Parts: sequence; structure tokens; C-alpha cells
Amino acid sequence: MKISPQHTPANELVKDFYLSILYASLNSYKLESLLKPLPAFVKDAEELKECMNSSYHTSGKCRFNDWVHEMIQNYDMQRFVPEEFEGLFPSLAKPKYMPNFIVKIKKPNISENYLNLADCHGSAVGFHGTHTENVLSILKNGLCGHMNKRSLFGKGTYLSTDIDVAFSFAKQGKSWPSSSLGSNMMCVLLCQILKSDQVKQGSEKLSGISITTDSLPHNYFVVQNNDHAIVTHILVYVTKSNKLSKKWFHQNSFLSFLHAYGFVLFYGLVLLLICSNSKLKNWFR
Repeated sequence: MKISPQHTPANELVKDFYLSILYASLNSYKLESLLKPLPAFVKDAEELKECMNSSYHTSGKCRFNDWVHEMIQNYDMQRFVPEEFEGLFPSLAKPKYMPNFIVKIKKPNISENYLNLADCHGSAVGFHGTHTENVLSILKNGLCGHMNKRSLFGKGTYLSTDIDVAFSFAKQGKSWPSSSLGSNMMCVLLCQILKSDQVKQGSEKLSGISITTDSLPHNYFVVQNNDHAIVTHILVYVTKSNKLSKKWFHQNSFLSFLHAYGFVLFYGLVLLLICSNSKLKNWFR
């Protein structure tokens, strides 16, 4: 029987979350790269997957449970209370979608150099949306700008001060089969960003100055040095179905229009092509 998350001890919540992001990585086509470095008791990602599958029913198999227990010691997790949002993020606008849980990283991987630069230049808060399968790798290795596919405003890791922007880039993955959190999970990473010359920050449009098409939006950051952004919290969204994706899809007016009238537009285009083709034939007769 599954335990309701409202009555789950904090350490069990963290374990459930960790198993879910591990499960997402293990079921990705990129599993070999996402899981590096592997735990010492397995030789490859496939063996780790076998250990996880067997651990559903066999306690202590392959040292898997001991390893998970060790991994989750660096995290705290609690149910997110929407009313507390302003207290946690006083300078940020309320998002459309509130997370269900928030995971705090007790000891973020902060170097002495980062602290010195933060003292000199200051720091800011930004959010990063990603696929659930990438979260475990980011927690282990940090944000890796060279792995990002987007480069509209230059190479690097893209973050935003707007949670809704980051949320739109988050991709949900299935939770592990015995999860009590929900069947699907999405994650938005809360990061501390250095204000350095290796971090591009968008600026507000100024009166009389035009913004070019390649100008970085004012609520965006592009971090070009992986060491200049660290993950401090993870906002976790869970559902029993694909509700999150559907909600966002229908709130996007352009996508909703295509969804509702796509077939009409398609057949209209076909008829237009047929008519045009007939007129061309008549013209060349």
C-alpha cells in the first residue's frame, strides 16, 4: 500500500524523489552519460538498473539501498505551501503553477573561488527548467553549458528570473513505479548565479533605445562558465497524469488555436493548392 505524501516522513519523501530522478535517468537513451560517475558496486548503467528493479522487492540487494540512503543525506524535502512563496522569494512574481514539493540541497557544491567572486560582484537568483532525466546528473556534476541545445543568445546555460519561463522548458518524466508522490514528475532548479563578466544578463528596454532581435530578454541569464551558477533548491511538480503539460498547452493561445483548428487549416491549404494547380493548368493551355 502506498503512503500518502502528506503523512510520509521527510527522509522517505527525499528517498522517493531521489529514486524517481534516478529512474528517469536509467530509462533515458542517454543513461550511460547521465549516470557518470557510477557507484562503485556496479560496472555499468545496465547493472545499476537491474539493482534498482530488484530492490523493489528485495531489501538490501546489490548494496543499492545503502547507496541510496547515503546519497539522500544531502537533501531536505518538504511539501510546498503556496502561502509561503512570498516569504521564500520576496522579490519574485508568483508563478502560475505552484510546486508540490521543494527540495533543499544542504551543502551545495560551492568553491572558495565562487564565494570570493560573490563577495566582490554579488549574485542573483535564477530558475532553470530541464527534463527530469537530467536532474540527477546536474546534482552530481553541476550545470554543464556545453550540453545545452539552445544557443539563440550565445552558448551557455539559460536561466530566468521568471519561474514560469523556466517551467515552460521543464519536461516531465515518469516517477519510479512504487512512488507515493505521483506518477509523473517535473523539476525546476533554483540557482544562485554570480554577477560576473561570464554571465550575460538581459536588461530592461530603455526609452529611445531599440532592442535588436538578438538582444537577451530582460529576465534571462546565460551562464557561460559552469562554475558561476550553483543549484540550491529543486521545485518539484508531481501529477497523477499529464495534467501539467495539458494545462500549459491549452494556456498557450497559439498552440491551442492549432490544436482546435489544425485540421481545418490543413484541408483549407489542400483545397487552395488544388485550386491553384487547376488555374495554372488553364493558364498554360
